Amino acid sequence: MGLYNLLLVELECPRCRANAMCEVEFKLGLLDLRRYRLGDALRWAGGYRNKPPRRPDGGTADGEGHTECPHCGKDFWVHVYVREDQISEAKPEPDRPGYIA
Repeated sequence: MGLYNLLLVELECPRCRANAMCEVEFKLGLLDLRRYRLGDALRWAGGYRNKPPRRPDGGTADGEGHTECPHCGKDFWVHVYVREDQISEAKPEPDRPGYIA
């Protein structure tokens, strides 16, 4: 399994509709298992052997994340938004099926 980062964010599960604090695994910025919250600055680089993608122009990028609802145990996808190097938003993707039936 490759490296990723974690975004701790409250989301509504698209499967059971419960609001819960979720740990979203996402692959943006320097992938070093760092924990982030909304509003945190995303780290793009830092002297590691495996070079991460370079910082995009303006520090703006979108990516996908994946999480599991702590209430129902079902997984779902999350769209993660980074604007000017800050994690600005995370939205569940209700139309995209998870791995757990």
